[in-house]
Amino acid sequence: MRIVIAGAGEVGYNLAKVLCDNHDVYVIDIDEDKVENMKNLNVSAVRGNSASIDVLKSVEIEKADVFLAVTGDDEVNMLSGLLAKKFGAKKVVVRVSNPDYVDRPIVRDHILGFDLVVCPQLALANEIANLLMIPGAVDFVTLSGGEANVVEIKAGAGIVGKKISDLNLPKNVLIVAILRNGEVVIPRGETVVEEGDVLVVLGRVDEIAKVQAFGQTLVKNVTIFGGGTIGEYIARTLETGKFKITLVDSNIDRCEILSESLRKTKVVCGDATDVEFLEEVEVGKSDVVIATTESDERNLMISLLCKSMGARKAIAKVEKGDYIKIFEMVGVDHAISPRRVTFLEVMKYLRLVDIRSIAEIKQKIAVLEFIAKNVDDVKIMDLKLPDCAIIGGVIRGEDFLIPRGDTVIKRGDRILVFATWDCIEELEDIFE
Repeated sequence: MRIVIAGAGEVGYNLAKVLCDNHDVYVIDIDEDKVENMKNLNVSAVRGNSASIDVLKSVEIEKADVFLAVTGDDEVNMLSGLLAKKFGAKKVVVRVSNPDYVDRPIVRDHILGFDLVVCPQLALANEIANLLMIPGAVDFVTLSGGEANVVEIKAGAGIVGKKISDLNLPKNVLIVAILRNGEVVIPRGETVVEEGDVLVVLGRVDEIAKVQAFGQTLVKNVTIFGGGTIGEYIARTLETGKFKITLVDSNIDRCEILSESLRKTKVVCGDATDVEFLEEVEVGKSDVVIATTESDERNLMISLLCKSMGARKAIAKVEKGDYIKIFEMVGVDHAISPRRVTFLEVMKYLRLVDIRSIAEIKQKIAVLEFIAKNVDDVKIMDLKLPDCAIIGGVIRGEDFLIPRGDTVIKRGDRILVFATWDCIEELEDIFE
């Protein structure tokens, strides 16, 4: 497959790195250093403006199966995407940061002809809001076009010592893995939950939020720092739930605008690094603080300061991907990058590599999608799956099914399997 990527920044580089071994990848960027850096990969790198007709012709854009516009310039992305479509690129994906151009995190079949538009800021805000909607959630990822979610949830005291079969899970919810002391446990009905376990839970969108019986304290008081696109979108999303929300920004004009547009959020103008101010807004009573300012360093300072004053959990926006591990090492509970969110959304759309949950990156769990070719009219209980794998979902046409032992697999079904990497070849033999 021929793939052209506009933009050799963090997102473009990571996309090229994942795709280049199995596809013909061309990368365009105007920055000479970034183009030079691409020589470390098996790609064809071209220096130039990706919105230039001549540059696009030089990479034979008319032959492209996929065009990915992921530069840091919205207008360049949109113009190059329009040109790519005009010249005949089969699929066009565009990254757009300005919410004036898009009102949702992910837009499919955009009015301008783009197959997919990703807004990193709104996608990040949506991911953070989802984490707060489910008590104890550690990570959150959407699969199958939004039909299912995978959530990592810390096991609370209410379920420690219980068997998986005794948890009374909703019909369309399944525990697909347990992260225990750095190891991965693929659970069965008789598996007992232990203290410190993190449960990887798969469920339909309309059911996953019901998983509140895991012994975790509900989030009620939320303080958001930064009244920009991300902060406002998080507040607006949380207003649909039962949260007490405070939003802090240092710009008085911006605060006035937010006060008029947010109906259930208390908007306060002040310096988020001023200890006396933080005491006044009672940040120590916050269940969660969310730092979304434009500065990574400021977000780190706000997060640690608030936790030292009593805030239970801190989530921080991080622009530089290399900072994520550092933030979490020093005390930030969740560091989330809009660039990483963009990368994951593009990869899920393309389906060119195995769909992976966040758990795979951290704990070596893979979420793999297989098409049932060798299996037809066979119950899951009769498949003789290895102990290191569990079927988490079955996609049949437009339907997404959470399977049980008596669920019948039909030829052509798309099967989501949660597994450790050492049993993937065995799974391929079963399904394909």
